[in-house]
Amino acid sequence: MTARTLMQGATSRGHEGTRRPGAVQRHPVDLVRVFLGLAVFGIGFLVAQRGELPVLERDLFRVVNDLPAIVFPVVWAVMQLGNVVAVPVVAAIAALTKRFRMARDMLVSGSLAYLAADLVKSIVGRERPAGLVDANLLDGNVGGIGFISGHAAVAAALATAAVPYLTRRGRRVAWALAWSVALARVYVGAHLPLDILGGAAVGWAIGSLVHYVLGVPRWEPAPAGVAGMLRRFGLPVRDLWPAAVEARSSHPFTAVDEDGRRLYVKVLDPDRFERDWLYRLYRLVAVRDIKDADAVAPLGQQAEHEAVAAMTARERGVRVPPVVLARGTDRGGVVVQEHVPGRNLDDLPPEEVTPHLLARVWRQVARLRAARVAHHDLVASSVLVDGNGEPWVVDFGNALTGAEDQALDADVAELMASLALRIDPALVVGTALDALGPEVVAAALPSLAPLPLSAATRAGERARPGRLSALRREVRRRLDLPDPRRPQFAPAGPAARAAVGAGAALILVGVPLLGGATAVVQSVELGGWRWLGGALALVVLARVAMAAAALMTVERRIALGRTVGAAMVADGATLLRGRTGWRRSAARFLERAGVLPDAARQSIDRFVAGAIAAAAVVAVGTFVLAAVEGRLTGWRTPESLVPALLLGVVAWALVLLGQVLARGHGRAGGSAEEEEPQRHVTRTLRSALTWRTGGASAGWNWWPQLCWTSLGIALEAGALAAAVHAVGGDVPLLATAAVYGALHLLWSMVPPTGLPGAADAALLLALTSLGAPLASACAGVLGFRLLVFWLPAGLGLLLAARFEHRFVT
Repeated sequence: MTARTLMQGATSRGHEGTRRPGAVQRHPVDLVRVFLGLAVFGIGFLVAQRGELPVLERDLFRVVNDLPAIVFPVVWAVMQLGNVVAVPVVAAIAALTKRFRMARDMLVSGSLAYLAADLVKSIVGRERPAGLVDANLLDGNVGGIGFISGHAAVAAALATAAVPYLTRRGRRVAWALAWSVALARVYVGAHLPLDILGGAAVGWAIGSLVHYVLGVPRWEPAPAGVAGMLRRFGLPVRDLWPAAVEARSSHPFTAVDEDGRRLYVKVLDPDRFERDWLYRLYRLVAVRDIKDADAVAPLGQQAEHEAVAAMTARERGVRVPPVVLARGTDRGGVVVQEHVPGRNLDDLPPEEVTPHLLARVWRQVARLRAARVAHHDLVASSVLVDGNGEPWVVDFGNALTGAEDQALDADVAELMASLALRIDPALVVGTALDALGPEVVAAALPSLAPLPLSAATRAGERARPGRLSALRREVRRRLDLPDPRRPQFAPAGPAARAAVGAGAALILVGVPLLGGATAVVQSVELGGWRWLGGALALVVLARVAMAAAALMTVERRIALGRTVGAAMVADGATLLRGRTGWRRSAARFLERAGVLPDAARQSIDRFVAGAIAAAAVVAVGTFVLAAVEGRLTGWRTPESLVPALLLGVVAWALVLLGQVLARGHGRAGGSAEEEEPQRHVTRTLRSALTWRTGGASAGWNWWPQLCWTSLGIALEAGALAAAVHAVGGDVPLLATAAVYGALHLLWSMVPPTGLPGAADAALLLALTSLGAPLASACAGVLGFRLLVFWLPAGLGLLLAARFEHRFVT
């Protein structure tokens, strides 16, 4: 096919790509959008059902509704885009432009959004603004129900349905129009802000669900458009055809220029999945890493970035094909390199992947490390083997120059994992050790977990489960590291379990009986269940904040969700083993995540030190605020002081007895793990609070950890206040937070005081001292402790075995 033929096939629209009718893809992140949309709607639903107008919502309504009426004609015209009549109209326009899938998605999404809005209105029954506030009714006296806005739902659904078929500029316009429709409904006095927010969330969720069910088209560059783009960039070609290479975020072509030179043309995808903000946020939260940080840059900048990284590596001795062109515009970008005939490493039969070949591959990786170039996608398909058996490193689209050690270590882990999916892990580890050394391989161990790896490697692990675990075991064996699957504890024995169970039952049954079972149940007020729901949400957020704080204590990336699960397992270990069990369970989790044993124990010391400092911050801060506000007056002798003390002491003694029996029944692990190294925690805390340079260890994010831990404790204090409010306990929020901060500080500094029984009794006495009725205090403490400890600990006991073998192995 000649260049003239290619140019004659170019369309008059000037696009370098098309939406291929047969190429359909589904993104799991669309389900995340559905969940988030429904979550926003659910919160609005609970608020709207109260039938009251919050002050903030009223003020926001006044700001928009009081705008000058002179722009009403323009606003009214835009507002019609949310009318149900607009759904078939815009779908027909899309169909007339031969975008039939777009027309289908818009018709389905818009219709479902309209029906959903009508259904919600019939359930909630919230009035329009005219019935709740003095409104300027620019569009006449609109009757009916307000929550949710049908116009906002339809407009958001249409915008969501259209987005995959539009350019980036078109997407901005679509969403600008959707939000203009929503704000217009507030401007004309037809809806309140919560109405349009709930409507937009429902429309967004419905449009995203339609995309997931029906799929969206994949962008495919037309060869004629690619040839035209190359010609405009000064590189005319006489032949060009799609390359027989699989690529996730680009479209490869092979070309021959006018001098007969064969080229590899990589057309950048303007709709890369990695551009999605939800996906990027997920990567950032889950593993604190965005491998494709350049994905949101303009296409031209992406092309130039890849070229610079490839040329830097080539100049430093890495075998990389020479770069011929790197250019891009808003409509398309290309990276052109000289063609190297060969096969990808993952396409070679296992018998051809010899130790000699792997040694040469690892030498190229060593040169990349010396050049401080992190490839960020160094899978087996990123290594090309030519006819002479020499490896070439290709595809630098996510590469980073001047990279830190952690990014370079992740490259080693990525390639080891990718190779281990096809060949013997022992061969992979042996050749890596010979070429890179044990220090580099040990540093790569923490990244040998599913989440830090690329999507392609994770997919390969799902197809061949167990290969990644075998690779980690081989690395530990060759480096003589302890097996993290070694037993955490010896069996506790029936006597120990009976004692702990009796102590737990005494608290869970005795606290309600202390306040009177009937009175405790009746203390939940009419709106109390909503407050208990708020307490549950605060506890969940507190758990996430504490897990984020734990991640700050290690230098390696660990999944946030797994850390939350590990915290519950550690809470379960606390019941039978006390603080020593908590420490050992947490340390084992870190070891299974790839952290070396000494570093794992140091991480636990850092977390405990941070908890002590954060509890002090919360306690002092809330005490000062409460004193200034006069919320610490009116202390009184606690109700049922002696019975509460006896209940707490007996339950605490039973739990402590069970833990002593569990320790005496048998031991597992090294002696260094048997007792809590309190002096290590003290030394760690002193180091963190030292202001001189080097006071805190390198790689320890002390201040972020302190902030996250303080937030977690403050959220738990808020959950306690919500639980007490739910049962009619008239205790000021600041006073509750101050008391909880002080108790948390005590529990962190003297761990036995935080054991079951002692902690429950302390909270009960504190609340009754602040003036809460005994029945309300008992109900509040029981609900709070169930949410913050008993339920997570029970779930942790159930998850312990499964967690060890599935989540962190």
